[in-house]
Amino acid sequence: MLFHYLRIAIRNFWKHKTQNIISIIGLAVGFACFAFSALWIRYEMSYDGFHPKADRIYRMNTALFKWEKNGINASEIQDATPYPLAYWLKSNFPEIEDACGIDSETIDKFSFLYADSSFCKIFDVNLPEGFFAKRMDHPVALTNDLKGMTESIKEQFDYDVQAIIPRWQANTNIPFNTVVPIALRYTGERLSNWGFNGFDIYILIKKGTDVQALEKKLDKVIISQWPIPISFILTPLKQLRYKDPSGNIQSDIKFSHIRIFSIAGLLVILCSLFNHLTLYFTRVRMRLRELTLHKVNGATDWQIAAILYIDFLLVIFLSLLVGFMLMAVFLPTFKEYATIETGNAGIYVELLCYAALLIACGFVAGGIPVFYFRKQALSESIKGYSSSTGSRNVFIKVCLLVQLIVSLGLMFCSAVFIKQIRFLTHTDLGINRRNIAAVSAECCPLTPPYAERIRQIPGIIDALPITRNSFLKNMSSMSTILTDEKDGEKVTTTFFNIVADAHFFDFFGVELIEGTGFSNECNYKQVVNETAMKELGDYLSKDKNLVGVARDFYLTPTTKAKPINIWYPDPKYNFFKAIAYRYEENRRSESQEAITQWMHKEFPNAGEFGITFTYMEDVFQEYFKSERALLSLLSVMTGACILIAVFGIYSLTSLSCQQRRKEIALRKINGAEVLDIMNIFFKESLVLLTTATLFAFPSGYFIMERWLQGFVKQTTMDSWLYILIFLTVFIVIVFSTVSMVWKTANINPIEAVKTE
Repeated sequence: MLFHYLRIAIRNFWKHKTQNIISIIGLAVGFACFAFSALWIRYEMSYDGFHPKADRIYRMNTALFKWEKNGINASEIQDATPYPLAYWLKSNFPEIEDACGIDSETIDKFSFLYADSSFCKIFDVNLPEGFFAKRMDHPVALTNDLKGMTESIKEQFDYDVQAIIPRWQANTNIPFNTVVPIALRYTGERLSNWGFNGFDIYILIKKGTDVQALEKKLDKVIISQWPIPISFILTPLKQLRYKDPSGNIQSDIKFSHIRIFSIAGLLVILCSLFNHLTLYFTRVRMRLRELTLHKVNGATDWQIAAILYIDFLLVIFLSLLVGFMLMAVFLPTFKEYATIETGNAGIYVELLCYAALLIACGFVAGGIPVFYFRKQALSESIKGYSSSTGSRNVFIKVCLLVQLIVSLGLMFCSAVFIKQIRFLTHTDLGINRRNIAAVSAECCPLTPPYAERIRQIPGIIDALPITRNSFLKNMSSMSTILTDEKDGEKVTTTFFNIVADAHFFDFFGVELIEGTGFSNECNYKQVVNETAMKELGDYLSKDKNLVGVARDFYLTPTTKAKPINIWYPDPKYNFFKAIAYRYEENRRSESQEAITQWMHKEFPNAGEFGITFTYMEDVFQEYFKSERALLSLLSVMTGACILIAVFGIYSLTSLSCQQRRKEIALRKINGAEVLDIMNIFFKESLVLLTTATLFAFPSGYFIMERWLQGFVKQTTMDSWLYILIFLTVFIVIVFSTVSMVWKTANINPIEAVKTE
């Protein structure tokens, strides 16, 4: 019997092969988008979940000035802490079973992890007894992928390999391939120094501990070694990838953007599923007489349901087959893009789970037409009449409406993404970043006199001494903490200092809105920015050394302006060790080569030395890396949704024309023109499109308005954007339906009536 039903399903599949192929393509693309997005978000959320005690391991950060002012300032959350803090926590809080401090660095192929025995207990790293004891040799442990490099590490670092341990999975926030006793890197004096914040602290809490109660105890802690109360922040190890309070653990693509991509993937699969339901519902309506004949010949309701279910699920199974083919082709590219290092076997098992989920959803969704059509009365089916004539297409219209809402919403979001990125690329952020670079040398510091010499090199327009090469990445030389009293309470503010030449303002195009700036003299004169004046205006107004206020400038598109103090240093301290320069348009490589040649001539006795160049435009574009990646991903999702919706409209129009051939013929007999008949279909599409915009555009506006708030400057969502998207979708709908309606409307009405 099952084989018989399958044969009926194949026959009906071939009868409507165009619509079924479109459904298969839509579902396959939707499934691939959904599966890849789900795979990515699950991988990102699985970081460090493979540790046996992962549920009890927490990362410890400190908020230094929480109890000195109202609320926590993100800049005050420290990403590193002193090493003695680990032992202090274990000794003073019985809820903490163990604690450790670690450090890491990467040299060539070796990723060194400097740890102690507590680290091995917390993370279950099996190392020989006495590995961390004080000894004359230099013991290290290598992961099994480096076991052939024992001689190399001995020659290069004088380390003796004492153990080979299994390598951790790739999805970890603590990557390493070499374990070194922390006592080999730091002296006992440094490890007991509470003023040296260079370590990451991890704790293991005891089983059954009330974590919320522990967090309350750690919220305000007094330590004799520190003058102010400290607030500790606990972050579960398994959430550290996407909830790191210090913000230092970041992938190339932000977790929030991966989450948006996953939501878009879910919308695509829903869009494709609704598209399949729409087409299937229409085809089954056209088969009512066939189903009625089955019932007249003794078929039960369950047998009718089996016929419909097999027909419905056949397309889903075929689409999954095509979807797996698509994923097999794009999986290597996707893994490289998403930096997923899981083996293909595990990935395909996970994809099979998603396929099973889609089949289950299809089984539930397929029950809607099955339940509806198997209850149709015989008389209504034979006559082709339904008591609910006015609402017989409600389900089809709702499904099509959902597709249009999703497509319009994604189009709107993508358009705003593009508009915002273009806006930030070309808008004035208060600082000149075009054709500006910095150079530094390993052999010696580039002091201020070298700025004039570099300025003489062909292709160089201007030059400026700066504190270091990386200055262009954060425009900060150092930070200081300023404590003031306001309304009877102490207020602590972190000041970011820029040690600069007086030429700084002209070079970077930073505008002075008050005062005259300072000269290249050590007279302690200073210029602050607008944010500093807003936060500390009363305090700064008393400072006689304040000679100007500069307009706020922004280095990243998502970071608000911070209080900045700009001043010229005492020459005897030699703050300036690099040179920033502005080069002529389109002469980036030429100027770099010219500076390189000049430096080798300037320092002939330095031998071979490294020269580092940093370009401000590259730094700025790096901040957009995640946004550009999300834009690319969202564009793919939007294209998939539009394609599915257009295919759905085309197929639905085709089926609707076949279903309404007699109606169209009778209208022509009664004098209707072809354009009049086409107008009927266009009106239906226009009503659906207009209704979809009423849902899609307000939702898109709400979502994108919140997203835009994360940027220092926001573009506008102008009215022409809504009109353009509406007209684009309407034109696509018109061209996708006009050919089919025109063909059906031009059929000889007599032939149409005869065949009907």
